[in-house]
Amino acid sequence: MRERSSFTRCLVLLALAAAGLALQGCVVQEQRPMTRIPAERATAEVPQHELLDVGIRIFDPNIPEDEKQLEKDRIFPDVRRAESRYIPVTLRDTLERTGYWGQVRVFPPGAGGTDLLLDGTILESNGRVLRLEVTAQDSTGRVWYRKTYEGDADTRAYKGGPGRPADPFENLYNTIANDLLEARRRLARDELVAIRQVSELRFAAELAPYAYGPYLGQDRKGEYSVVRLPAEQDPLMQRIHGVRERDYALVDTLNEHYAAFGAGMSDPYTNWRKYMYEELEAEAEAKRQALTRQLLGAAAVIGGVVAGSNSSGSAASAAATAAVIGGMYAFKSGFDMRAEVKMHGETLKQLGDSFQAEVQPMVVDVEGRTLQLKGSAEEQYAEWRRLLKELYENETGLPATVGGAADGSKPAAGRR
Repeated sequence: MRERSSFTRCLVLLALAAAGLALQGCVVQEQRPMTRIPAERATAEVPQHELLDVGIRIFDPNIPEDEKQLEKDRIFPDVRRAESRYIPVTLRDTLERTGYWGQVRVFPPGAGGTDLLLDGTILESNGRVLRLEVTAQDSTGRVWYRKTYEGDADTRAYKGGPGRPADPFENLYNTIANDLLEARRRLARDELVAIRQVSELRFAAELAPYAYGPYLGQDRKGEYSVVRLPAEQDPLMQRIHGVRERDYALVDTLNEHYAAFGAGMSDPYTNWRKYMYEELEAEAEAKRQALTRQLLGAAAVIGGVVAGSNSSGSAASAAATAAVIGGMYAFKSGFDMRAEVKMHGETLKQLGDSFQAEVQPMVVDVEGRTLQLKGSAEEQYAEWRRLLKELYENETGLPATVGGAADGSKPAAGRR
């Protein structure tokens, strides 16, 4: 009998120990203030010939087609599409503040024609974590790097008061800026100059491949190099410079819209991310509490059943019965907590739906043409580039695509 009693105590103690460990693991640790990562800023003026213009294309929103996957990953399509514009604008502002770059612009998808081009994909964004894949490639076709960035939210951005970061993921943007600067520093001065020359010649070759295609070479890896440079007073190149300025004027107009879009989106988006963060934290805490209650309930049930089967007195039997009933109640309360988890999930969906109404598409008029910055922005920009070729043809009296393709490929033999 003594051995059975000892065995019973061991079972109960093991069950309670397991529950105690689960409870200990469920204690929410107080978050320490996050260490800030500053973006390095220029302390002296960068020489003009070493300033690279940067284009940041609208990010890939990475929206799954499967409805179940959308719900599982907490992705609200309209919010994610808005983020695909907001994130490049925030990154542009970060790079501009460093003073290490020339013009930094946000481009529609598919656009190019700049010294350094950044492409990105949103892998995860929920107010608590931001995860991006970023590729940096210069005009020669050289890939500087392709990297995945992940950052936790600095919750000080979700609170009032002085000293809070401008964005909860400011550290992530600053890290990207520092990585780009480090990659740039690995290039020699001649390589930086060549990047600027290639971007200019590629734009010219796109408009007039018959004239400027032969000025560029391309190796097996697809990287461009300068074969020769046009004369300094080349009249065709001077005209193309004027056309390129018009192209930049359109892109700058688009950037004014993107900036206004980002400014108007900032407050509701910050609130949305704050609520998302709070709901995700509340949901995680509810799951922890549900698991704890279930483990404690199971431990009490096991201990009560075992103790009851080994007890002989009425008092001991009553205590064992009470332990079983209490354990069953705690176990049931764990399932009730899971219902609360589901409620938080519904709240997340409602928050996303309410925010979607605040990120409706906007339009901008450019020289009598209306560009819609949602869905058709890239089509409108492609149409603009077609019009640029027409402008070149009208100004020079020469066809823009004679003897070569519009993509800058070289002309056929014997065609000049």
